[in-house]
Amino acid sequence: MSELENDVLNLLIVDDDEIDRRLLQHYLRDSGISCRSQECSDPTEGCKLALMGNYDCILMDFRFPTGVAFDFFDDLLAQPCSRRPPVILLTGQGDEKVAAQSIQRGAQEYLSKNELAPATIRRAIESACEKAVLQREIEQRDEDLRQMSFHDTLTSLPNRRLFFDRLEQAVRDASRADRKFAALIMDLNLFKIVNDSYGHAAGDELLIQTADRLKHAMRDSDTIARLGGDEFAAILSSTDNVEGARIVAEKICTVLSEPFIIEGQIVHIGTSIGISMYPEHGTSSELLIRRADMAMYEGKRNSRAVTVYGSSCSEPEQDTLIIARGIPTAVRNREMFPMYQPQVNLEDGTVTGVEALVRWEHPQLGLLPPSKFLPALERSEHMEALTLHMLESALAEIRAWRSRDWPLTISVNLSARLLDRDDLILNIEQVLNDSSVPPECLCLEVTETGIMHSPKLAEKTLCALSELGIQVSIDDFGTGYSSLKYLRNFPIDEIKIDRLFVAGLINDTRDALIVESVLALGNAFNVRVLAEGIEDNTIWDRLQDLGCKHGQGFHIGHPMTPDDFEGWYKHWESNRKFNPAATGTG
Repeated sequence: MSELENDVLNLLIVDDDEIDRRLLQHYLRDSGISCRSQECSDPTEGCKLALMGNYDCILMDFRFPTGVAFDFFDDLLAQPCSRRPPVILLTGQGDEKVAAQSIQRGAQEYLSKNELAPATIRRAIESACEKAVLQREIEQRDEDLRQMSFHDTLTSLPNRRLFFDRLEQAVRDASRADRKFAALIMDLNLFKIVNDSYGHAAGDELLIQTADRLKHAMRDSDTIARLGGDEFAAILSSTDNVEGARIVAEKICTVLSEPFIIEGQIVHIGTSIGISMYPEHGTSSELLIRRADMAMYEGKRNSRAVTVYGSSCSEPEQDTLIIARGIPTAVRNREMFPMYQPQVNLEDGTVTGVEALVRWEHPQLGLLPPSKFLPALERSEHMEALTLHMLESALAEIRAWRSRDWPLTISVNLSARLLDRDDLILNIEQVLNDSSVPPECLCLEVTETGIMHSPKLAEKTLCALSELGIQVSIDDFGTGYSSLKYLRNFPIDEIKIDRLFVAGLINDTRDALIVESVLALGNAFNVRVLAEGIEDNTIWDRLQDLGCKHGQGFHIGHPMTPDDFEGWYKHWESNRKFNPAATGTG
């Protein structure tokens, strides 16, 4: 019948009622399960046993004289499935709300004592053990996904995404503590010659050996990363002066100047390193790296191995300054506005909603995409005002569209910087009430890396939004430290697969594995999964084959003004009944 036929299970029964424990033992004997069981009447002691013992399954009463199971077993249930046995909660009466809460808090099964019988006990234990196996596999996939998302597969160093995430954190920490640190950019001067002369396998081996030498040359407090190709970068968190940074850089040059043995051949390479200091050369991660990069190329031009950013390193900053200075006026005059990108059901092509994406009609520079101004805006004090303006505009449009019986929802991005604002929830609630749009029609998107920086604060804020009836989405899922605990503890309605992974779905087996893993997570936690970046019909079909039901991308529709969206919507709806995918604009 199952694996239980041949296994002798080690069970723990935690129940303060002796009669119930005896009855449960009787049912276990008649169930046909080979097992050994230990009983415990005290929930506190039972929790200790569960955490320390080697049990295959735990059957615990839900209600005790001194509290409910969660009061005693929350630490156990919060453990990953790989670190604890499956848990079955038993109660004297059936309650669907309690059952749902039990599963959400980490239990594998929930049973009413009134329905207990040998067969139901057997099924519950089988089901709990099978679910635990599946959840452990998902946890392992989640860990693999995190590793793949944040580490270079060739060298195992942090990749570009993780490096910039740590650099942002270093900037915040240094700003709060009023201290300095250094950023380094470096590349290998003769890498292309080695790669062209000996082949890509030799080039890969050179990169692996380089990474190994860099790891041994750096301190534990430093970050060394491969940004791509033969380009590496470092954060020297404990270095507070230029001379200290220069000493580290020269040490790197020394270890990389020693000969490499590549496929039996002795290979010599050199390296060029650029250095920038926080805050002397920049107070943002973007500026620090740009100036370190400029210093590196300045060194290449002058045949210097190590170069510190200085006046000789020229840069085109005029547009950056114009953008930064123009933000207050732009927010005040509402030069920034939403454009709308459609989201569809991939099974039948039905338009389900739109995402509001901010654009800026700059009086001097023209229409600007978010990448041009959001970094500066995020650092300003105007982010909340823009967010509320975006909400007002988007809700006004969705109200008009729903009045035409267009059953659409609206997604709006919520900056992680706003999660600690005391008045955020009240302001969002006020805007929502003023719009007369049902709260379930609004979905607020928070990036996974934004949640990661302050999980407890994010959980509190997102729970408050969920209590208002607003949907919550994790944007760019898979690009942060993705974790099962977010899906289990947070009120998440949707996860969005980052376009980076969707783009590689057809030709990159690693990206395909990531997409499949995210879809498995969504199914396991009953969370809607939406794929971003659908650029052609091949990707649409592949996502559909994998069971992905929701998506957006240029093949479906570009971000549009309200008038353009209305024309697009009518055209799409009139054509999708014949062939949904054929209506794509890609």
